[in-house]
Amino acid sequence: MVFNLSPSSQAMCALILLPSLYLAWRLASFVSRWRSKQERLNKINAKYEMLRSVRQDAVYHYGWANSRGDFKEADGHEAHVMEIDRKLDILRQQYEAVEEHGPQVVDDVALSTFQVVSNERPKDK
Repeated sequence: MVFNLSPSSQAMCALILLPSLYLAWRLASFVSRWRSKQERLNKINAKYEMLRSVRQDAVYHYGWANSRGDFKEADGHEAHVMEIDRKLDILRQQYEAVEEHGPQVVDDVALSTFQVVSNERPKDK
């Protein structure tokens, strides 16, 4: 079945169809950006929560080493806690930046490479 539309009907269809397609494209673009932002925020939050758990353990072991009088080990744990605090601060700043400016502000490389601990002393020496 073929529709024979008059030129005025064709123009009317175009006036309805083109804005609808534009709005659908804008909606898809918005949803894509929102999902990307949420994924990045979830990655940052997961790393943050993991580090908070590690920090809690390190603080416990710091107190335990001090109570035993092993101050050398306690110093190692204290340095570890300070390094974790630095990383937590970086993650907090990244989270706030992504929340405010979008996911393109923080790249995946920044999320994975900052975890490398440099110049950390062994905790048992």
